[in-house]
Amino acid sequence: MNAPLRTPSPLPRAATALAGLLLLSGITHVAQLAVYRHEANVLGAAGFGAVYFMIGVAILRRWPAALPLAAVLPTVGGLLGVFRFFFLHTNPFSVWHVALDLVIVPLAVTLMARRRAQAPDAPAGAPSAL
Repeated sequence: MNAPLRTPSPLPRAATALAGLLLLSGITHVAQLAVYRHEANVLGAAGFGAVYFMIGVAILRRWPAALPLAAVLPTVGGLLGVFRFFFLHTNPFSVWHVALDLVIVPLAVTLMARRRAQAPDAPAGAPSAL
């Protein structure tokens, strides 16, 4: 006989929110190309946006490396965004993206801490952080 298919537990709200913020950030990073054309700093920001979008998808697919990437890359991107705003190209996108990074990074770190705190011998049906 066929065993019944086990549906995975739903993704925690915090992980869904994190993925949504990364997807949104990815889209708005790339949208800068329509506004500012192809300046070097805009191309770099759009590249970061493409990576953020992929990380958002990876979180939705529960890829284990997605949380560390969601913590590290937006930290780097946020620092570069501040540099860009003050020294290269003052624009509202930079402010928006840094503000998103200020939410994304702590949320990713919190989810990683929850996952780490979860007991390794937790029962199979126990909810996970991701």
